[in-house]
Amino acid sequence: MEEAKLASLLSNVRKSNDKGAIYRNLVAIRANFVTSDGGIKLFTAQDGINVLVELLSKPYEKVIEVVLSILGNCCTKKECCKQAFECGILKPLISIISNIPNPSIQCRGCRLLGNLAQHEPISYKIARDNGNTAYALSTILNESDNKAVLIMVIRAIRQLWREKSLRTTLMEQGCIGKIAYLLVRYAQIDSETESPPAPDIKLSPTGSSSGGSSSSFNHDEEKVVLKHWHAPDRMVTKEKFNNIVRNMEHSQLCDIVGYQVIQNYRWKDRPDFRLPESDETGKLFESALKCLQMITTTVVQQVIEEIYGEAGAGLHCLVYLCGETSPFRALSLKVVSNLAANPDAIDRLTECGVIKMAADLIMYANLDESEKRYCINMMCLLTKEACNRGHIRRSGALQSFMKIAKQSHEKREQAMILYALYQYRFDSLSNEILLSNGLVSFLVRILNGIIADREVAHIRHDEEESERVSHASVFSKRRATFAKAGKMRRSDLLFHYKSGNGYHQKQQQQQQQQLLLLQQPHHTAAKQSKLDPYCSAPESPDSGSSGYASTSYGTVRSPSTSVGSSPPRLPEDEAFEDDTEVYSPVCSDHEQEDESSGGSGEPTGEQMAASEAREQNEQAEEEEEADPVVDGAEEMNDFDMVAYLIEDSSNAKWLDAAEELEDDSTGLRATKTTTSHHAEDCIDDNEMFKIELEIATAKTFERYPMQPTLTLLWSVSKSFPAMEFVQADTLETLLKICKHAKKPRGRAFQTLANILKHVNHFLPLLKQDFVFRLHEMKTPYPAHGARCWSCDEMRTACNDLMALFGSVGETGYGQGEIAHILRTGERDLKLRVAIIVLFVVRDTRLLHKLLFDMKVLEMVMDFILDEGTNGQQQQQQQQHRLNGIACSAITRLAQNLSIVGEEEDTGTPSEKLEEKEFDNTVTICDESATSVDEKVTFRVRSSPTAPPEAVLVSKALLVEGSEVFRRMFEADHFIESKNNEVHLHEPISADGLRYFFYLVRLQTLNKLTGMAPPPKVIEASLDALSLAQKYLLPTVEKPVMNIIKTLLNDDCVLNVFEWSLKNYNQELLVASTYYFLYSDISGAAKCKLYRAANRSCYRDEWRRLLTETILYRVQPNAEL
Repeated sequence: MEEAKLASLLSNVRKSNDKGAIYRNLVAIRANFVTSDGGIKLFTAQDGINVLVELLSKPYEKVIEVVLSILGNCCTKKECCKQAFECGILKPLISIISNIPNPSIQCRGCRLLGNLAQHEPISYKIARDNGNTAYALSTILNESDNKAVLIMVIRAIRQLWREKSLRTTLMEQGCIGKIAYLLVRYAQIDSETESPPAPDIKLSPTGSSSGGSSSSFNHDEEKVVLKHWHAPDRMVTKEKFNNIVRNMEHSQLCDIVGYQVIQNYRWKDRPDFRLPESDETGKLFESALKCLQMITTTVVQQVIEEIYGEAGAGLHCLVYLCGETSPFRALSLKVVSNLAANPDAIDRLTECGVIKMAADLIMYANLDESEKRYCINMMCLLTKEACNRGHIRRSGALQSFMKIAKQSHEKREQAMILYALYQYRFDSLSNEILLSNGLVSFLVRILNGIIADREVAHIRHDEEESERVSHASVFSKRRATFAKAGKMRRSDLLFHYKSGNGYHQKQQQQQQQQLLLLQQPHHTAAKQSKLDPYCSAPESPDSGSSGYASTSYGTVRSPSTSVGSSPPRLPEDEAFEDDTEVYSPVCSDHEQEDESSGGSGEPTGEQMAASEAREQNEQAEEEEEADPVVDGAEEMNDFDMVAYLIEDSSNAKWLDAAEELEDDSTGLRATKTTTSHHAEDCIDDNEMFKIELEIATAKTFERYPMQPTLTLLWSVSKSFPAMEFVQADTLETLLKICKHAKKPRGRAFQTLANILKHVNHFLPLLKQDFVFRLHEMKTPYPAHGARCWSCDEMRTACNDLMALFGSVGETGYGQGEIAHILRTGERDLKLRVAIIVLFVVRDTRLLHKLLFDMKVLEMVMDFILDEGTNGQQQQQQQQHRLNGIACSAITRLAQNLSIVGEEEDTGTPSEKLEEKEFDNTVTICDESATSVDEKVTFRVRSSPTAPPEAVLVSKALLVEGSEVFRRMFEADHFIESKNNEVHLHEPISADGLRYFFYLVRLQTLNKLTGMAPPPKVIEASLDALSLAQKYLLPTVEKPVMNIIKTLLNDDCVLNVFEWSLKNYNQELLVASTYYFLYSDISGAAKCKLYRAANRSCYRDEWRRLLTETILYRVQPNAEL
């Protein structure tokens, strides 16, 4: 029934020549069929769109009006838009918009054009084949006063803004200023807006002002904040300020470097604006703000200039619309947030009190998530200006800012917040507030996220040497690369409010001169970049201690050196290469009006392919156009950074479900065409110039968060003690970063050093396991071996940190805290402090007091030798760990006291002993001898219960090698000479006897050096030493003594110690006792050795000798 009726109506439209009949049939179609999804599908299926498109060419205004209305409803569907486009709707539609001044037709025509332009293939055709579209829209915008028409033409402009050619024309026609003027026109109370607040004025120390005029002080209630060079801010009245200025003319010692006028009204109390009262005006505001959202994604100077308007009325109006009670708050906040990413807008936004507005909203307004994000973006991007930082601090917004930061878990938002916090690194007053509100925990959380999945990247010794050799040329390579590039990088324009696009266009000749200057081999700024890669020196920061703009006494960067020319601090890293910085303008909200009856679906495959192909072509064209420095300047300025910095396609609560679906589809496409970068986050100190100084962008902070985070943490730790610094997770994170880095002595190491220097941190560090973790971090990775330079450097770095902590402990305060814990602390705490004392204290006088008067050494030794296994498994594991650490602490103590093994020049390097073999040509018995009288048999037992063993040796060897043996075997009154047999009653092993005879043989052949050849087992050398002493062979005794001391290890030292006590060998007794103390073996192995010695029959002598050895080293200085 419905199909037949529709077919009849369409047939009448086709065949009739009476415009009245056509009009009536069209009205019937509009009333009955195009008000629902089903009716639109039925209408489309019967080729109704083609019929209506043909009617657009007929000069019937009433018919055209209805046709536009019907097509506007139908083109809320993607399929209908495609069909209308294929029927050739664009040419007649744009002709109608351009030539018919009927408001109703203009309204419906612009609505239809906006619906069609939502789809990129169609908008591309509009821009390519219909060049007068932009002129038609700008004409309607400038001439029409009908609010409905204005709403639709602004919407069409928004949908077409992403097309570059149309965007350029619309900007040339002044459409941005007209749209902003509409807001002022309907929101302004009086005919003229109130003059904007006077900009901040800076003074040199001599009193001359750098800007502003006396008109800034028209109100008696105004206050002035004085910015001192080496003192906090001071707020005075206007009268007091005028007196100070007069006195400055006669003073050479004044340290006032700037001031700021504090307005006597809040930003939202402006009396010259009001909210729209009618619904139609409200819809106009909504449409204008949505369009400005799209416009402000184009980062060029013209955008902010036209929005700013006459005397700043446009920007003031936008700020007013961000009020707590404004229904347009979300839309306005996004517009201002987008403007904050425009480097040319920084001064204007600061002048209009944007930072005050954002701070007030953060603290007092009930914001949703998107609105809160917009405010955070504004605060982050505007903190580059020192006055804004000062206001954020004074207003109390810094606390709210940190609260939001701690709740943030999204990587991009964290990068923005990190960028803002980074600007406060020299502001001491703000740093105190940040520390008290969790700055350290926020930064540590970022660092933990970075190192969670990182791999250890260490370098070997040979790699370090080659890197050191080649490092001298890195500087020149970097300079040469920039000179050869000779192009403006897009990231130069971000967050540097004096390097904006408009300023850049005015300074082309100065840029070329700067590029030539960069080619000089000894460029001063280039040298400074490596020394100070992130920031100017603390003596001349961008903002002093108070957070206000200052005039630096140091080198001041002039505008000509900070604009678009590649400055010497620019990184050559791929993070700033042009191919990764090209951004095509993207539409963040493809949407339809409320009168649209349905949402649009996802784009078809053909449209997706066409869109992607066109984007690739445009990107290639932009890359080619970016090469020239001067000719391509305008093309390079035309990019969209806001789409990256403030990625938000939700448009707050103003989008309906259909618009959200459209945003999702475009967001999905954008995701597919975006390339991701996985660069290393941790950058060595020698490579930190790759992050830059003045033009650090939020994108840089997202891709390389490690170094900015560490630099901020290091900067704060230099001046401010805080309990967050000594929390276990903070210290552990910094130690892990040092451990993982190629070069451990980076910012993390320097931050740890700053933390240890603060006396306020000593006691908390003393009560936790930080020193123990330092010791454990010295252990190299097992797979890295002895050739790992990074592991060796980490070991020395940990030793240096221990020494630094010990120097604080040796102060009067440190001694008092240690003594107090050792006297009154709990047992577990006393034990831990006792172990720490062994690690870090070096002063012998203090050591004598602690080790013996306060029984620290006895306490530690008792703990090590206690073999009790009571308690749970976890407690046992903790005790085993502490036992090993305590033994390592004794090793560290011995090293500090210079208790080391004796080293003598024996002629044989100790490291080659294991490789040296016995000389197989040397024999101890001539096997060819047949006579029994030529051989001597030695009968020995290795122990009293062991069976006897016989060893044959040449009599001639004995007679030649020893005077004792010569007298024994040549005289007739010895029984040994008669039987040629010697019985040794003391326990001597056969191997030891053979080894002894082997050494005697080497002596007779003059082959025995100062170091005897190593035996198969250490016991053989001990037996040989006993025999050498018994038979008076000092030439054999000394080499054997040397080999024993050389081969001391944890397996044999106890045997050597016991043997030296039995045989009264003072030299080996000292060597073995020293080895118990200085041996650099694992803590677990040393604990096992100590407990074995404690089970020995000589345990009392062993314990006494260890104690006396340490006492002797600290005793001489005890009375000093």
